[in-house]
Amino acid sequence: MRLTFKYPVYPTKTQETTLLAWFDHLCELQNSARNNRKFAHEEEDRFVSRYDQEHLLKVAREKYDDFRSVPQDFQVSILKRVDKAFDAFRRRCKAGAEKKGYPRFKTRVRSLTWCLRKHTLRTGERVRQNPIIETEFRHNRLKVPKLGDVKIRMHRPLQGDPKEVTIVKKASGWYAHIVCELPDTPKVEPTAAVAVDVGTTHYLTTSEGETEDNPRWYRQAEGLTRKHSKDLSRKKKGSQRWQKQQHKLALHHERTVNRRKDFIGKLVYKLYHHQKNNVLVAENLNTSNMVKNKHLSKSISDASWTTFFEWCVSIAERDGLHFHQVDPKNTSQTCSVCGEKSQKKLSLAIRTFDCQFCGTSLDRDHNAALNILFRAACARRGERWVTNLYETRNLSVDR
Repeated sequence: MRLTFKYPVYPTKTQETTLLAWFDHLCELQNSARNNRKFAHEEEDRFVSRYDQEHLLKVAREKYDDFRSVPQDFQVSILKRVDKAFDAFRRRCKAGAEKKGYPRFKTRVRSLTWCLRKHTLRTGERVRQNPIIETEFRHNRLKVPKLGDVKIRMHRPLQGDPKEVTIVKKASGWYAHIVCELPDTPKVEPTAAVAVDVGTTHYLTTSEGETEDNPRWYRQAEGLTRKHSKDLSRKKKGSQRWQKQQHKLALHHERTVNRRKDFIGKLVYKLYHHQKNNVLVAENLNTSNMVKNKHLSKSISDASWTTFFEWCVSIAERDGLHFHQVDPKNTSQTCSVCGEKSQKKLSLAIRTFDCQFCGTSLDRDHNAALNILFRAACARRGERWVTNLYETRNLSVDR
């Protein structure tokens, strides 16, 4: 299991200038590696691997000074990014995806990465180098190749074995992402389960009937976003005032994203730990198709259900809990008591499910959450069983 620890770093003016110059060099290197693969395929009909490009990088470092001025680990990590992008492109082509997603030309690079190597101690033990130098002051020091020690605020200690470090430039400042390797946490025995049905009216509704209001972070920030964008359009592009206003707009977007992530993280922690549930069940939604609805695309994107599911997976893996996703078909159209499907398809405007067979009347989302829980009743030992609602309901009742 891998965990990423994010810390703010505070480079000096000289260090920041050097980092920005390295970003420009890495951007040119990434575009060159992309064009090299594209030219070799179209003109020479041959495949260029990452190792071929690493050999060309070695030759360039021996020949040019600007290549030698940048640490080699940063350049190798950029070649790995290009190789990963082309691997994903070929995988989508092989799967017959509608959008192939050919790697694009990059106008700028906002991060650099380097791997932490191992060294041998006098005792013969191989230990990975620690990038952090601890001090007695508020800020520790981060060792960056060919840059020196950079101030870093360690608001929580590292855990596990650090493997790689990434320095990211955002509108709010500089950050260091340190990836650490930890032993896998054993899964607990599933005893208490809860199912959630996500939506736009309420962010989610649990199988116990509890609801969580939808904050609608983008809707709240939309007015200020419009103001900042209008002010940016009135500035001369490339001027100092334009750059200052662009930074203000980027900072506003970053704050909106941080608010949404903070809400989702606290919500997932609440569902697992505060309510003492060790199994969480949700629908396996294809949000990329759902956002094609022009009437709901903004609300679905603002809710960020995919991020919510990713957080559920991460916290479940970190704490040894369980998270399952089931088929969402007809969960809102089927009665959770008798298991009969509604004869007439219910539109999104109908918020109450009234069963015509047994007379049950429930909130639409609450009824769907119960159906999700019944559909996951057969899930055991991390397996996902695909059954219809009537079968899972009978299985759960028999047990």
